[in-house]
Amino acid sequence: MSDPSAGGGARAVDLGSALRWSWMAFRTNAGAFMGLSIIVVVLTAAQQIGTTPIQNVLIDCVNPQSPGQENACSAALTPSALAPVLGSVGLVFLALVAQVGVQRAALGRTRGVQPSVTDLLESRNLGRYAVYVIVYRILFFVGIVLCILPGLLVLMFLQFGQYFILDRGMGVVEAMKASAALASRNLGPVAGVALIAGVLELAGGLLFGLPILLTLPLASLFVAHVYRQLTHEPVV
Repeated sequence: MSDPSAGGGARAVDLGSALRWSWMAFRTNAGAFMGLSIIVVVLTAAQQIGTTPIQNVLIDCVNPQSPGQENACSAALTPSALAPVLGSVGLVFLALVAQVGVQRAALGRTRGVQPSVTDLLESRNLGRYAVYVIVYRILFFVGIVLCILPGLLVLMFLQFGQYFILDRGMGVVEAMKASAALASRNLGPVAGVALIAGVLELAGGLLFGLPILLTLPLASLFVAHVYRQLTHEPVV
């Protein structure tokens, strides 16, 4: 028997029904999902404002073009000047981890469980989730910098890992393997999922993250629905 965590063999996946279900699930639980997303919006807005110190350090320290930039780089790397940079990095981390409540709620909704604030307060598997998200984002960034295509492959093959962790309590490496196995058996649908979820995520980053109130729940519900389809599990 094939490993259910890897979804068995390839199967037909209906992305259209996943999108329709996601929209209906969001509409009927809009208040709860938007409430869970508010903290992500706040952190994203603060993150976008707070990344200025990081941008300044990168401009001044990566291939400085003048003595003035060299001096600015030296000044920016002092312990006191690094504090805002570390704060910005912390905000990036918190914004990513805060998404766990929405994704947990989306998985629950596929089971017929109504979303609530307890999805945000639940700490089960949070450490594994945080490590996975950080590693996933680093691999994606490195892949994009290298040649774009490796980053897109990371996005496609590892996009279900968070859901394996939240849904089945897998470890980080185990979740990566399960997600990659799932994707390798369903390349066409998984590429479509990555494209749609990526567009929603990009749209969510506009206007200081305000669209996240809509795009984050929709993307999470959509990916959760396809995850259930690929793992041969029913959606309520």
